[in-house]
Amino acid sequence: MQGKLRRARNAPLAQAAPLPPGKPRRKDTVSRRQSWIAISAFLIVATALTTALSTPDADASTPLRGKLRVAKLELRQAHDRLQAAQAALATALAAVTDPAGTLSGQAAGAPTTTTTTTATPATPPTVAQLEARIANARRAVRVWQQRVQRLTRRVRQQLQFAAWERNAQWRPIIEIAARKYGVNADGIYRMMMSESGGRRYAGAASAFKGLFQYCSSTWGASWNPWRHDSIYDGSSQIFATAYAIHKGMGAQMWATTFALRY
Repeated sequence: MQGKLRRARNAPLAQAAPLPPGKPRRKDTVSRRQSWIAISAFLIVATALTTALSTPDADASTPLRGKLRVAKLELRQAHDRLQAAQAALATALAAVTDPAGTLSGQAAGAPTTTTTTTATPATPPTVAQLEARIANARRAVRVWQQRVQRLTRRVRQQLQFAAWERNAQWRPIIEIAARKYGVNADGIYRMMMSESGGRRYAGAASAFKGLFQYCSSTWGASWNPWRHDSIYDGSSQIFATAYAIHKGMGAQMWATTFALRY
């Protein structure tokens, strides 16, 4: 019996029946599928790298800078419309003041032929309509000029705030926030130094966080216009604190520090 089992184990494996001509083997099919997966993965990676290289840096693509680019484009288009309206008005005034020249120019041209047309020529705009277009275009230019100037100031301020935050220079931001809400800048600065020592990540492992040690529930409440910013955003905490003191919430939110330092 053992001899029979030994002969059975040592017997050669049965050969698989040959496949019909042209029919791929299973391992060939798997290899092709793997090749397509590899090609697709390569294309995805190449597309991601191309997008990353062609995308401007994060600072240049902030929403505020995007708004400024759109405003500048609208201003250029408003200037173009104003120039076109002014040129049309000049042409219309020239035709009104020199009708004889227009008629003589027509007579000197090719002889007229009698033809029957069904199309009605478009009526040119009147001088009054062209003057109204110019007035509207000038108004649009003024509006977009003001918007460009306002957004330019905000972009510059944003860059300045970023520089102050990188160097933990909170006092200039406190001065701006205090002027905006009519509160005491020195008092806010003293409160900040007592709460966190000017460290924006103070209390990261505790319930109270940031320059003025807000808890998450207070920071995310509806009273705070900056609640959607990070609780560690130094500028947002400064403006939120100035706003809270302006609203009479200082003694409630900083019971000890407000009484002693503000």
